[in-house]
Amino acid sequence: MLGLITFAVLTVVLWWALQNQLDTGLQAAHDHGHSHAAPAAKPLAKSAADDLTKIEGIGPAIRKLLAEHGIATFAALAASQPAAIEKILEAGGSRFNVADAGSWPQQAALAAKGDWAGLKKLQDKLTGGR
Repeated sequence: MLGLITFAVLTVVLWWALQNQLDTGLQAAHDHGHSHAAPAAKPLAKSAADDLTKIEGIGPAIRKLLAEHGIATFAALAASQPAAIEKILEAGGSRFNVADAGSWPQQAALAAKGDWAGLKKLQDKLTGGR
């Protein structure tokens, strides 16, 4: 149930962020006398990735492994199921066996919302992401 609620919250947050970007782009075009032109879509750059090492239990090697599997943002991690993350870790090899992804989606949901105080409070209860 918590996963479903987290997914719903993230969906709303992402929708809002995209709407806000679109509205900002349209307003900028209008301000420059191009009100009939839609803003050009920008491809996602590498800088669009979040620093997943802010999630307790994720270090640089796991961050790289997750990115290789399409999980490079807090929102993407929050939308992932722990079992799916565990499969990625298993595929990465035995050195990732000690990682426990159980709380990563919950931590990432807080980070995606910018709730750093909530993230710290949760992390204070965790040990290595557990």
